[in-house]
Amino acid sequence: MTSLIITMLLLSTAYYVFEIDKNVADNPTAVDYAFLATKLSTLNTIVSALANVSNGGERAILMANLNELSSAIRSHSYDAECLLLFTPLDSPQYQDGIETSWGSSGLGISSAYVGFSLNVTGLSVSYYSEFETNVTAGLNIDGSFTGSGSEKSVNATCRVYDEKGLALASDITLFYQNETSGAWISLSPSNSLNITDYGDGTYFMSFNVNTQNVLNLSAHVHDSRGIFVMANVTCSMA
Repeated sequence: MTSLIITMLLLSTAYYVFEIDKNVADNPTAVDYAFLATKLSTLNTIVSALANVSNGGERAILMANLNELSSAIRSHSYDAECLLLFTPLDSPQYQDGIETSWGSSGLGISSAYVGFSLNVTGLSVSYYSEFETNVTAGLNIDGSFTGSGSEKSVNATCRVYDEKGLALASDITLFYQNETSGAWISLSPSNSLNITDYGDGTYFMSFNVNTQNVLNLSAHVHDSRGIFVMANVTCSMA
């Protein structure tokens, strides 16, 4: 919701500058500013939708948010008609523009991908541009354990990504499973859990658990934008 409010404020300012510039045909600055604000607005809109969907919301929220954005752009245009058209990606990985792949091989992805076209026509300006906006939260986790009997010491490394590379997490919650079909158990202070934040999206975790020779680990992460992603991995014996 916050991202959408910021989006509307950006659009109001950008298209106000765009509309009041009497020499817009000879001054590309206003056009460029409006385009950059539009592109940033698509990013904020998709972030808001993906955060909603990845935390259990309906996929339809992406289309609803994009329709609201397109309507806002059109309603803030007066001397020119500004049309923002969008096509969410459909592929083997993406359905309705969204991919949530939370696997058991240590890799998790929450992503949204949308193609856009911006068409501006008026008495003093004609402008057309196509661009794509991708928002991704990725997670990679691996781990190993030592110890004899049922008492194990575990070391794990978690790396968080966004569409640009390594990124910070706002929170990480760990669960373990000591039988392949057993219940997932949340780690607590009694497990001597320690998380070291290296400040670049890499997190080192150590803890103790009582388990047999199978140890499955699950990391649940929210990135700094509130997008949720998770991944499971079977830890190896060190």
